[in-house]
Amino acid sequence: MTVPVVEAGLGDLVRDAVGRHMHGTPSSLVVLAMSRDENPKATVLAFPHRSGVPTLVVKVATTPGARSSVEREAGALRRVAQLDPGLVDDTVPRLLDLQHHGDHTLFVSTAKQGVPFSTKYHQWRHTSTAHRVRADFAAASSWLERFAERADLPRLPTSWPARLCARWPGDPVADRVAHLAGGLGQSLAIDRGTVVHGDFWCGNLLREAGAVSGVVDWEHADFGADPVRDRVRFVVGYTLYLDRHTRAGARVTGHPGLVAGPWGEPLRYLFAGHGWYPELAARFIGAGLETTGRDSELWRAAIVLGLVEAAVLGDHPEFARQHLLLADELAAAHPGAL
Repeated sequence: MTVPVVEAGLGDLVRDAVGRHMHGTPSSLVVLAMSRDENPKATVLAFPHRSGVPTLVVKVATTPGARSSVEREAGALRRVAQLDPGLVDDTVPRLLDLQHHGDHTLFVSTAKQGVPFSTKYHQWRHTSTAHRVRADFAAASSWLERFAERADLPRLPTSWPARLCARWPGDPVADRVAHLAGGLGQSLAIDRGTVVHGDFWCGNLLREAGAVSGVVDWEHADFGADPVRDRVRFVVGYTLYLDRHTRAGARVTGHPGLVAGPWGEPLRYLFAGHGWYPELAARFIGAGLETTGRDSELWRAAIVLGLVEAAVLGDHPEFARQHLLLADELAAAHPGAL
């Protein structure tokens, strides 16, 4: 077995961990991804010999931030398994091991099969074709409905306004949006919560035969949280890149009224609420609101809170700031809808 990219000492640790959990079965290792942020992690897939299907995932963390990330994910997977031993019909990875070796931490879990939603998302005209987009939303909604049934937990309070102000102290935009978020949080408040994945976007959803076959990367999971957060995260992530493959100033195929422009333009188009895509997204979020006893017409308020959450949690300061500014802009443009 060889482990490209990962340094030799870590390669030995990975091989030992894989050998232990594959009980000596010959295997091949492939580095799936090496993140390039300030807290990089390598993700390694383990394939049984002569098999094209991976059975294990090993995440290798070498910095304090990366170690904290894999530890959070390990804790989340343990708790999900306690709440639902079946792991949502085996679509959630099962934690097998968390090893600490000096400055290095290895996370080992089962691998889930399937193709990421993001692969088809970026195929030619996928997002401009209504029936394909509806199929994506239907598959995501079906999984979220099954997931929400697994745990009924006391609703824990969130602190988005305070955390927003802490990230940008003395900033008038942050102060204004924090005040807004406090009011929206009260209007969307519920007594009971559930488990929230926390990063429910196309890149973390796997599909086989049209259904969700796996949901990965659980480091942002939350317990006792509002289940609508995952629906909002899916919509925001899906919407933001509708114009990615269209040159600036050109109309986006399949979305009448949407013209490629500055960052966030598809969300402005969504908030206007005209066309098959805004209607689909509104129903997707609205269904989650109705299920928890709230008014489906508050879908825009839920999106603004989702942008606030992204502004608080975003790793990259500039990207987080863009979410903050967009939340402020959309709230000002659609006060009656909030």
